[in-house]
Amino acid sequence: MTIAALVASGPLRMGATGPAVTAVQLALRNDGRDIQADGEFGPITLTALKAFEASRGMKVDGIVDVPTAQALDKIGPPPSVLKVAPWLATMRALTGTKEAPGSKDNPFIIEMAHEIVRRYPDLKGNVGWYNHDSIPWCGLGMGYVFAVNGIKPASALLSALAWASWGVALKVPTPGAVLVYSRTGGGHVTLYESEDANYYYCRGGNQADSVNVTKIPKSRAIKAIRWPAGVPLPTAGRKMGATGQAASAGSEA
Repeated sequence: MTIAALVASGPLRMGATGPAVTAVQLALRNDGRDIQADGEFGPITLTALKAFEASRGMKVDGIVDVPTAQALDKIGPPPSVLKVAPWLATMRALTGTKEAPGSKDNPFIIEMAHEIVRRYPDLKGNVGWYNHDSIPWCGLGMGYVFAVNGIKPASALLSALAWASWGVALKVPTPGAVLVYSRTGGGHVTLYESEDANYYYCRGGNQADSVNVTKIPKSRAIKAIRWPAGVPLPTAGRKMGATGQAASAGSEA
């Protein structure tokens, strides 16, 4: 059932609960907004809804009436990349993974290093020592999503810049391509999702301390665009449009 049909008997407002609210939340999540689909119309859902309304040029009132519901119904999930770039599908599954606060560690981020070593024991010296999520982990996340899909990561995978010579070069990015950037003190490695006129939308780890979609200005020079060796090259121009409301480029490593 569409959201428009669910609200036909009356609009949804803050404080509402139930399946219609869950449907709204799922649509907002597909639009790239980090909210829980718990069926409770609370302040976070309200904020996400108002941001959605503003992005569509609608009246910003935080109420799901029929016009807002119809706009939400137009949002679909990101097209599947499972057959073309399963490592990007894996990174999508990791979205929301965050560093633990303070001196604590997210055990799953640490487990990524262990899993890479289990699959590629010769990389133990390069990644087996990883023991704190405060250590930059964009390369670790990248190594993990390739390793679990049977593709050997870059040898010095924790160094973002090492990915610039891994695999084969592409001239233009396509969903699942590895983008490598230089920055002061090192680099950043991430996966291309899509783009608009001004930004690349990239999904990766250690982007503001989590796995998320970050928009990176096209004015920023790309050091390398890579694709795993031995995997069929994608069809040129396979781009999917802007990916929701991505975060602005923030802290990276």
